[in-house]
Amino acid sequence: MSARLAAAGLALACIGGAAAAAAPPPATLPQVVAWAQAHLRGVDDWPLLGFNPQGMTLASPAGAALQADGMVEGDIRQEFFEPIELDGRILRSTSGRWRVDCARQRYAIVWLKLYARNDQREPLGERAPAAPTWTPRDSFSGDIVDALCEAVRNGARLEPAPARR
Repeated sequence: MSARLAAAGLALACIGGAAAAAAPPPATLPQVVAWAQAHLRGVDDWPLLGFNPQGMTLASPAGAALQADGMVEGDIRQEFFEPIELDGRILRSTSGRWRVDCARQRYAIVWLKLYARNDQREPLGERAPAAPTWTPRDSFSGDIVDALCEAVRNGARLEPAPARR
């Protein structure tokens, strides 16, 4: 359904006195694909790593890179179905460089850009810690850690990746 039709439907529901309930977030792969087609542009070549009720996680089409120190790095993008709050900011999209220690199953975010709108629109700022803060693999990071480590194991890209910011 187009955004115009959805807006018109919402307006009619309000005029008619009916309480307009928010649509549930996409819960199946076809629903996530439909949501992405309706809300995002230029992500057709970004592999979908996973999704949950909050949003979807995509990997850069450039793949992952094995660094000289044995760590794996890759660019990760997240698109949220509804606005979320992070440190007092309301956002709907992020992009960042993840550094993964496959042997120890942990990760650190090297830099992270925050966006107020989906499709990486309306930048809110960027975070780039001076030193990596390592976090053990968890339910949030599991698909990302697996994908980055697997990409390097499968030879998706083994040369060091240039830092992009």
